[in-house]
Amino acid sequence: MSNSNIQTVRGVKLFTKKHKSLKKLLANPDSPEIHGDKVWFSSYFIMDYLAAKPPALKSRILEVGSGWGLLSIFCAQNYDAKVTAVDADKNVFPFLDLHAELNMVKVKSKVCRYENLKPELLAKQDMILGGDICFWDELVEPLYQLITTALEQGVKRIVIADPGRPPFLTLARRCKKLHKAKLKSVSISSPRSHTGYLLTIEN
Repeated sequence: MSNSNIQTVRGVKLFTKKHKSLKKLLANPDSPEIHGDKVWFSSYFIMDYLAAKPPALKSRILEVGSGWGLLSIFCAQNYDAKVTAVDADKNVFPFLDLHAELNMVKVKSKVCRYENLKPELLAKQDMILGGDICFWDELVEPLYQLITTALEQGVKRIVIADPGRPPFLTLARRCKKLHKAKLKSVSISSPRSHTGYLLTIEN
């Protein structure tokens, strides 16, 4: 495959919007609907966190609100993780599949809203990750319930990243109070400069 209009970030190859394969998907009438039209930068906050505190090899990881799945691909690529990417919008998964093929990894996908994720599925996971997933007030409660259920089911680590939107900070305050979560400010310089927060919960 030609390297024209392909960039590499944190070791993950990513098509730019000028690449014909990506342009074709973006022009599709069934393009993503719930802000799944690009890669959001909070995924890179989590990649850097995992590089410093890596999961065990072959960990079972659930990425919620996965979008194009670059974080899932990173985990499969670097830690041989058994990753399931979850998103409410089925139209993001052609983008995930395209990039998984480009990076020569396999990622399972599941169309599901946060509140509909079953305890049985959560019980199978070692870790839950999510970047830029708490951007509306109405997402705070289902995400809090997801986190609570996941901890009850034995998930060992939960990591959520965000630029610092008010709904995310509300979620973080609730998790700090009841689940001893830690909130840390973070920054990246590549692929562009961004600042934000990591919410981490150890079980």
